[in-house]
Amino acid sequence: MKQPETRLQPTGPRQQQGGFTLLELLVSMTIVSLLATTILFGWRIAAGAWGRANQLVEDQRRVVAIHQVLATQMAEMTPVAPSSRVISTVVFFQGERQTARFLSRYSLLNRSRSGLYRIEYQIADGSDGVHQLLVNEVPASSSNDIASLLTGTEQRPEGMLLRFAPFERSSQTRVLLDDLTDAHFEYYRPARVQGPSGWVSEWISQGNELPRAMAIRFTPQQVAGQLQPVSIVAGIENYSRVRR
Repeated sequence: MKQPETRLQPTGPRQQQGGFTLLELLVSMTIVSLLATTILFGWRIAAGAWGRANQLVEDQRRVVAIHQVLATQMAEMTPVAPSSRVISTVVFFQGERQTARFLSRYSLLNRSRSGLYRIEYQIADGSDGVHQLLVNEVPASSSNDIASLLTGTEQRPEGMLLRFAPFERSSQTRVLLDDLTDAHFEYYRPARVQGPSGWVSEWISQGNELPRAMAIRFTPQQVAGQLQPVSIVAGIENYSRVRR
């Protein structure tokens, strides 16, 4: 009787079963962790750049808004000659290189035209050799409010120079611009017998008129990518007070 044939299986390493080894799992986790870290790092950089961009836009909007309100307030100057023992015909105005005082129909704080306001601008020394533009705004309801800062007059060959009390900084004083390496005021005088027309850094009254224009000149610190203040010039339409 024929015996069934017996087949011998070849000897050797067993065939590998499906799945991941521990080493493969560790490598995969490492790669995923690196990808997650890279994505998180990139997101933080993007968020920081977005925040800086928003801050830059807000700073630029603030500079533009300040320019607009300052120009409007200067343009809305009103020539008023307060009745006082100091002056009776010369309009209320102080025009110096670092200080300017005048009356305006426009309120910077309220962003509106209502009533009469005594405006005081001052270029003050800040830290690290830079300067600030300060402002005081007080409603002027009477001649006493208008003339309270007047201390006297000085007659000069070219006209009369009004003397005022020093600028006082208080809790109501606002800082409009800072980090200015140089800043000063200038005033435009029309041609007269006493001299030609042009910008001057000190206003001497030659009658019952305000300057035809006023300028705030700035030399800001240079910061890359940042909108800088530039000179603000405003023409004064109602510059003359009618004599009575």
